Parts: sequence; C-alpha cells; structure tokens
Amino acid sequence: MVKPDSKSVFDYIFGLTVPGVKLELSRVKEFMLRIGNPHTSYPVIHIAGTNGKGSTAAMLAAILGAYGKKTGLFTSPHLIKPNERIRVGDTLVSDEFIISKVEEWRVHIDELGITFFEVLTALGMEYFKEQSVDMAVIETGLGGRLDATNVVDPLASIITSVSMDHENILGDNLPQIAGEKAGIIKPQRPILLGKNPDVVKQVIQLKSQQVNSRYIYVPDRVEIEEATTHGLFQRVRSKIAGHIIDIELPLLGRHQQENFTNVLAALDELGFKLDESTIQTGLDGMTWQGRMQALQISPPVLYDVAHNPEGLTRLLEALTEMGKEDSIIVAAFNARKNIQPMLDLLKTWPGEVIFTAFSGHSAVEKDSLIHFGVNPNLIEPSLVAAYERARKIQTGNSQIICFFGSHYLAESLFPMFEIPS
Repeated sequence: MVKPDSKSVFDYIFGLTVPGVKLELSRVKEFMLRIGNPHTSYPVIHIAGTNGKGSTAAMLAAILGAYGKKTGLFTSPHLIKPNERIRVGDTLVSDEFIISKVEEWRVHIDELGITFFEVLTALGMEYFKEQSVDMAVIETGLGGRLDATNVVDPLASIITSVSMDHENILGDNLPQIAGEKAGIIKPQRPILLGKNPDVVKQVIQLKSQQVNSRYIYVPDRVEIEEATTHGLFQRVRSKIAGHIIDIELPLLGRHQQENFTNVLAALDELGFKLDESTIQTGLDGMTWQGRMQALQISPPVLYDVAHNPEGLTRLLEALTEMGKEDSIIVAAFNARKNIQPMLDLLKTWPGEVIFTAFSGHSAVEKDSLIHFGVNPNLIEPSLVAAYERARKIQTGNSQIICFFGSHYLAESLFPMFEIPS
C-alpha cells in the first residue's frame, strides 16, 4: 500500500471547500457518531461572536494552561497553514496526525459530503481526545446555531461582540445575526455575553430564558477601572467580585480590554480563583498572531486581521488611543466581504491610506476598487509595492504602517518581515 503524502492529503481536504456555505448539522452529527463522538471526552467552553471570539478563546486557553489545565484550543481561520487551528498548549497538531485521520475517515467524508471546515473541526475534537486534555476552548467558525462546532455540550458558552457580517448567510439585520449566535446556548449551561448593543442583549437574554440557561452580561460582572497603553502593551485594571486584577495585556485596543473581561468573567463563573500572577503568566505565554501584531519594531509595522466594519472601527480606535492618528493604513480586502462601509470609514482617517491586493483569487483587485470609488492613484499592485510606497511617505521612524483587511494577507506579509509561521 502506498503511503499518502502530505501534499495529496492537504490538497484533498482543501478541495472539500464548497462554493457558498453549507451550514447543516445533521451530517456533522452523523460523522461525529461514526468516528466515536470525540467531543464528549472532555469539558468544553464554546465561544461565538462576530469580532473578538478568537482573541477571547486564545486568552482563555492560555490562562487555563497557567492554572495547570492541559487545554486544547480550536480557532479559525488559519493564517498560513490549517494546523494553526488546532493546538494543545503551544503545540500545533502535526501533519502526520492530520494525514492519518483523514485517510482513516475518507470514506465517511466522501459519503456524507463533509466540508473542509467540518473535517478540521473533527480533527480538532479527535486530537484533543487523543491528547487527553483537561479542557477544550472551541471557537465557532460561522454563526453558531448550525456551525459544525455546535455538536458540543459545553460547561459554558461565551458570545463576544455581535455586529453585521456574513449577512448573506446569517441574516440582514442585527437581531437575526444575534439569533444565529444564540444557537450555541445550551439548557442548564451558563451563557456569558460580552459588551453589546441592547438589541443583541435582548435576543440573547430571551434565548437563555427559553432554554433555562444562566445569563451573565459581562459588563455587569466586570468593571474596567483603568487602562493605559505602553508601547505594544496595555495595562488594564479590572474589578470583579470585589477583586482587583491589574495585568499587562499583550494585545492592543479597547476591544481587547473587553475581550479580557469576557475571560475574567468565564474564569469566575467556572469556579477558578482569580489569581493575578497566574493570569499574567498565561497572558505572557500567549501567542496570537494577526491582532495588531508587530511585524517590525523600527520602523513600526503592524498587521491586523480586521475584515468587517466593526473590526476596522476598533483598529482605528486603537491607533487613535495610542496617539497614532498619522499611521499609514495599507488596506487589502477579501471579495467575499461588503467593503463599502470599510471604505467609508477609511475616508475619515486623518493619515495616509494605500490600497492593494493580496495574492489569491478572493482578493479585491484594482478594477473592483476603482468601481467602489477608490482613487486609482492610491492603489498599488502588491503588498510589497504598497509597503515601499508607505516607506517613501513615512515622515519619521516612529510613524506606524498598518496592514489590514483579511487573514489572507499573512501568507505574503510574514515572509516579507521574516516572521516564522
């Protein structure tokens, strides 16, 4: 028997990506049943939201590790390789594990029509079982109600910030989208909701009442007393249940402060003693790329995966809070996103804005940008050309150049700045 090579197996699973989105849980449940329901082997914290769910998941998993819990973390999408989506502690799932399991499951994958994301979800759940994790933190891919991860029966669920995104799939108004996120709420399991508009709060609270789930609105539980930015870190002083937690957060922006409060509230709800030193140890050891990530210190170059209006708003707010309103923004968008609201936001930015495209068929190219009203003189043909232009107009060695627009930028950006993937 010929041993399958990694390229053929990875080509196979990437080939399972389907046009549009194939949200439907019955085939996923059948697939999980056939492979032994690995997700029932350990406690799970399940996280949904439009923005902030990945950062919340990464912080929570890192801190659980500092508390001595062997913790699995499942997130999406990846930046460079799919292995990034599945990790235990700092260790990514190996190619060998992926290859062996995909080959073992291939007949079921083909018979049931399992998609790329669903295969990765199953791989994560199986890997956590084989690694005998104490706990797993699992982020939804899209929505919640019909997301492949929603086969779990979690200890607790967290919903982070909810806003307009994927309207063609999840609904064209905020209550509909919130309703899809609310699909992760389970009977008799607490639901923690991060800071959100009243309309989202109403939908989540109603759903929690309907299924008899304990509802916790995080801003009512955790108060941010003070926050200051120092370089590429921020000092955050929070108050929860009479405890003061004063930590250095290795992620920038007010939105990351809010994500951190989600983590504190979850730890408290799950019965962990809120020890400042342990929490800081977890955060210090956290790796979370693409969130105002420093690609270079001098001159400073940042990369953020913001890809919707709320994400861009938070990025621009974070730069403003740092006193960096002169930052040069380099934008490269995904064609599957509604970019007009982001273009409108960029018109208000006082600094320079340069437009370009990342490599790949899903990028918004020059002709499309012009169609949306972007000045052709502001468009560069590649990320490299855009960076060279930004360097030429940079007025000082402390002025930030910030790339944003998609997870897909990483594949080109990381090699440019010699960032290990």
